Amino acid sequence: MNGFTITREIAATPERVWAAFTDAKQYAAWIWPTDWETMCSIDAREGGVFSVASLPKGMSVEGIYTEVNPYSRLAMSWQWHGEDGKSLVTMTFEPIETGTRLILRHENFPDEASSANHEQGWNDCLDRLPAHLA
Repeated sequence: MNGFTITREIAATPERVWAAFTDAKQYAAWIWPTDWETMCSIDAREGGVFSVASLPKGMSVEGIYTEVNPYSRLAMSWQWHGEDGKSLVTMTFEPIETGTRLILRHENFPDEASSANHEQGWNDCLDRLPAHLA
């Protein structure tokens, strides 16, 4: 199936980067543009559910955590509200001398266009992460 991998080196510890993805308040603060009202719920345990929504933009996504290894690996299903297909997001948090190497893999898209749209979206989101962690 279609998918992509994004690798980023982030100047923060794996614990801080992990928290940016698993703490609802932190995730809502950076995942979408700051002028969007973002609501988020995260239950970061295997079988736990996450959801993030921006009502003014009419966007919401949810999923179920399939793997939760604190500070090292996180995996979850990913499904946009109103769409049938589910994809899979897997993140690895590797300690490096300058902070964390984040490897994000998003796969199982129905077509290449959907994969490309999600890759652009993740890059936009990840561009905001270092400022949040600073």
